Amino acid sequence: MSRKISDGLVKASEAYARNTALRAAVNLIPGIGGSLDVLFASKAQSVVQNRLMQFLEELRKEMNSVKEEMVDKQYLESEEWLDLVLRALEAATRTRRIEKISLYAKVLRGAVIVQDRQESSPEEYLAILAELTPREIEVAQAIYRQQNDEPQSGETELQWAWRKGWNQFSNICPSVPKEDVPYVLQRLERSGLLHEITGSYLGYGGEVYTATKAFRKLMRYLGP
Repeated sequence: MSRKISDGLVKASEAYARNTALRAAVNLIPGIGGSLDVLFASKAQSVVQNRLMQFLEELRKEMNSVKEEMVDKQYLESEEWLDLVLRALEAATRTRRIEKISLYAKVLRGAVIVQDRQESSPEEYLAILAELTPREIEVAQAIYRQQNDEPQSGETELQWAWRKGWNQFSNICPSVPKEDVPYVLQRLERSGLLHEITGSYLGYGGEVYTATKAFRKLMRYLGP
């Protein structure tokens, strides 16, 4: 499948190289025309192929931990598996970040293991991960690591979040500028990975978030 995608890119690149009118129009774009011409004519196919190869290497690493008897052979013959692989390959071509490519490989690894297929949705997991930026994924993972248990008996969700160190959030994600944090958290909430604690708590003004059950389920699916 990676060869088919690569061949398609080669043909597209060759077609662009032969289209002199299109290349002339691209080169007329001030400042970036020359760069785009090089990108469309040759570099794009090389970059995409390298990303596909990186994805396949990450998938190989993931599958090394899966025993043969754990693989659902019937699922591997399904159109559902084919669709998932094609989506993962496409997602991998759209990012230069190895951490995202590695997560896509983890989704495929989780999909091939014999399981109750009503319990997970690798297609949805792949779509969620593809929509998030590397920084958003970094923040989500940091919050998940911080909130690695459940509230104790008699403890409110807000008390638990504070006890787990929410007020030290800037320390666990130092790479995220403070002014960008609200936007990142809201994006993660819209994705269904986080939810903001609400309620009439004395002195509470909002903006404390916790991992949702769906997010915890996703992280368990992805594994280590």
